[in-house]
Amino acid sequence: MKNDKNSNYYKQEMNLNMYMDALADPDNTDLILNRDKTRYTDDVNRLIKKVQNEFLEKKRVEEIDLALANKDKNRFMKLTSDNWKDAL
Repeated sequence: MKNDKNSNYYKQEMNLNMYMDALADPDNTDLILNRDKTRYTDDVNRLIKKVQNEFLEKKRVEEIDLALANKDKNRFMKLTSDNWKDAL
């Protein structure tokens, strides 16, 4: 007699449910961050890029404020140009 409800069955079902939730929700940041394990799917890679960009933008604002406080025109111009990521 085979037991269809072994301990791995529930774990697989939980992972499947999380995967289906991830597909249904395009911005599933909370779901991805609250998981015990995460596979590097397109959603996860998109989230990583989103977090990295948010960090860089916050750092940029801090650097712009610092450049203004120090009256460093050259640094300010680099941080407000199109290639501001290179300046950081």
